[in-house]
Amino acid sequence: MASRTIGPVTGATTAAAAVTTIVFYILGLLGIDAPGEVQGAVTTLLVIIAGYLVPTGKDPGDHVAE
Repeated sequence: MASRTIGPVTGATTAAAAVTTIVFYILGLLGIDAPGEVQGAVTTLLVIIAGYLVPTGKDPGDHVAE
């Protein structure tokens, strides 16, 4: 059975999506409403940025499949 772990990129992108949801929830409580399309676009952009900025933790020569 293969051992699976969550990598740093996966964790960062998941956290970025969660933070976006919380921010838009708080904005809604303050009376600032944003359309779902805007929320989705902001989430997508933050996930891309987080995935790009966080290092994978592997050397360029490392391969998962041997």
